[in-house]
Amino acid sequence: MLRRSENPLTSDGACGREALSQIVVAGPGSSLTIPGIIVSEIVRSVADRQAVLRIEVDLGTHPTVGLHRAPSLAAANDWLAHTNISLRRMPKSSGTRKKIFQSVIGPEVRIAVAYAWPGIDNSWIPQFLKVAREAGAVTTVVCESLPHQVSAKAGTLASIFSAADRVIVGELSESNKLLSAFGGSKSVIETHRALSLGGREGRRSCNQIAAFLPKGNVHALATLLAAFDAIPDANINEYKLRVHMRYAGQAIPSLVANCHHADHVELIDEDLLDADLQELFELSSAVIVADPNGDSRVLSTAINSGIATVVLSKSTLPDVGRGYVGGLLANRSQPSSVHVALRHALRLAELGFPHPDDWDELGRLITETKNQVKIPEQIPRPRFGAHMEERRTLEPTPFIS
Repeated sequence: MLRRSENPLTSDGACGREALSQIVVAGPGSSLTIPGIIVSEIVRSVADRQAVLRIEVDLGTHPTVGLHRAPSLAAANDWLAHTNISLRRMPKSSGTRKKIFQSVIGPEVRIAVAYAWPGIDNSWIPQFLKVAREAGAVTTVVCESLPHQVSAKAGTLASIFSAADRVIVGELSESNKLLSAFGGSKSVIETHRALSLGGREGRRSCNQIAAFLPKGNVHALATLLAAFDAIPDANINEYKLRVHMRYAGQAIPSLVANCHHADHVELIDEDLLDADLQELFELSSAVIVADPNGDSRVLSTAINSGIATVVLSKSTLPDVGRGYVGGLLANRSQPSSVHVALRHALRLAELGFPHPDDWDELGRLITETKNQVKIPEQIPRPRFGAHMEERRTLEPTPFIS
């Protein structure tokens, strides 16, 4: 049974030693950004096995205006309710950050994990690794592999990660670049597909959107068309909407024919085979699914394809898409909500998102360090003293190949 800590973190950053978890995961915390959502899934997968402290580190200002109207499908389920997760938000001040790292990363911490996203501020990671190593923890950096990642960044990332015992990336090509850039570092580099956002082709000349609506649902179609019509006339040639829905009579075709961007909307009244769905999603930039149920073939295929997917729902918490970081929620009764979610999904068109099952595998890789790391359990871990200089530093233990 999962247990909740009896001594949550206090507001001043102090934490009772008995409240400390054996695993600490630090990284972006905003549920409006892909990095923050991914960290949530990593934390959840670790918490399914052991108690974990999540440290939210949001140093920069990232464009999130309007994204509150397109919440993440994965973040809709509040993983902070998980009884094995504690939370700490970090200040932007580097001096204060160090003190808080020292207060929450004690000798009880067995594994310290830092999440890195190339291109955002990762300057806090060396400080985090240093504090964790001084506490005797095994240090791990998990780094996202992005499509078209610039090779020149490998050197910069290597300088940030070099103090870690292990580094996990998503692509073998990134692993090789880091291995070359690390030089004499003893860090071991591994790969796991959960950290790869590649796999889809580059930006397409036309943003093709595949939408699947309930049979004969005029209201859902009207909302979708109103959201599509909000695309500026100057840009509409870059978009094409394929609406898949069964219907009878002329009400549905008339609604499509009379919409503002009718020339860019195709209405399809036929069922698709699994192979046809797969091919359609490979050619599409985003998928829209209205009110899917738990065994929705369309949603399942979209998730397996790794495509950005907007779920239209009357419920604020549909019981679908758990763990799928490429999913967005929109209110099917509000065209503005659908429009924002669609535009955000199209911004993610180049990304191929991991399958929800991949998080559990990554969590197992992170927590089962004894199979890969020789942890010096026979050496007493140092206790915190009144001064930092009284703390004994343990060198990182090399990995067993």
